Amino acid sequence: MYEPPTYVSWPLLALVWATTLLRLALVRSTVAERRMNAALVFASLSLVLQRSLAQHWLDLWFGHGFANTLSNICIMLTAASLISLFSAWALGPARLPRIHTVSLSVCLVAGAILIALSTPARSRGVAVADEGGWLFAAYCITYAIPILAVALLNLWISLKAVRSATPGRERRVFLAVIALSLFEVVDMGIVVTTGVVNAVSEDNVLTESHSDSGAFIRLLAVSAGALISVGPVVRVLGHRRRSQRVTRRLQPMWRTLTGAVPEVVLELRPEDRRTLSARDRLDRMSVEIRDAIMILDRHVVFELGGLGDSAPPVVTATRLHLACLARTAGHRAHGTGGTTHLFGTDVGGEPWELAQLADHWREAEAQAAALWARRLPQFGGPEHPARVAAQV
Repeated sequence: MYEPPTYVSWPLLALVWATTLLRLALVRSTVAERRMNAALVFASLSLVLQRSLAQHWLDLWFGHGFANTLSNICIMLTAASLISLFSAWALGPARLPRIHTVSLSVCLVAGAILIALSTPARSRGVAVADEGGWLFAAYCITYAIPILAVALLNLWISLKAVRSATPGRERRVFLAVIALSLFEVVDMGIVVTTGVVNAVSEDNVLTESHSDSGAFIRLLAVSAGALISVGPVVRVLGHRRRSQRVTRRLQPMWRTLTGAVPEVVLELRPEDRRTLSARDRLDRMSVEIRDAIMILDRHVVFELGGLGDSAPPVVTATRLHLACLARTAGHRAHGTGGTTHLFGTDVGGEPWELAQLADHWREAEAQAAALWARRLPQFGGPEHPARVAAQV
């Protein structure tokens, strides 16, 4: 069988497997995503089984041509996953809930038939294509029928869905599926023709030429599918990176606020904490920060005097630092937030709003420490004015 040059095949294999593993790790929340992952796993395995090293050992253990049969079975399972993917995508996951199980079962039965049909040839140490005859024709027909059925069903679903699809990316995807389905219909027709021609003719040039071109076409097709499906992986990695960056910006503020108001920290079992995504961690941190600010509301001091020239985020962060110091020191809440003003409503609760406040957290910490050291009444100092060194 023709094998593409190493400098072509290995980068494409690396692309396919990197995409597959990243999707398995990051993109698996919906039914359609899981079925796409299944299709990529089976397609990636089919490419590995076409490599000479895998073929050498599998053929050595199970007979000549066994690796190629397993590769064909993986392609059928890929087709089964694709039909369940497109049905979930176009019709909704609730329309045909068992289609994935049924389609995989049908293809596994067809795969068992392929193994049985190739057994006589393998027992004689030849490939089923070299054996020829009607056994090979039956092999080709058994292999082609499930994929041909999937291609026709995908074509039918896509033709119905493309009419109602919104112009733009969605419609282009359905048009690409239509084109791919038409290609598979033609390709499977060639497979059946190849088997029949080989059965009625001693010349197997058509068989060899289709086998050689099919291996390379399969590598290109799977690589193209990996490129298409890598988009969600890139988006997930981008969201994760942004979430982690914002989380790092919030960390100093979160530590100060939860140190003063530890009851806002949402308890989680270690095993549950490990399953949290970067976005989940950011959301939990934002909620805990927001809850702490609401509790600190009645400790917030508004009369800061000398901070009038500071930027609003610095003033807000300074007030929060002073509220933390007052609550930690055990000073009673002065009631300002509960009677005349709700400071917590002025602080945005979105992660990006909290991050803007957190960017000034260190600067505000120094100003709050200086104000706290003056021991003014509003900061928990002595109530008698004679003992106050300066007023703000």
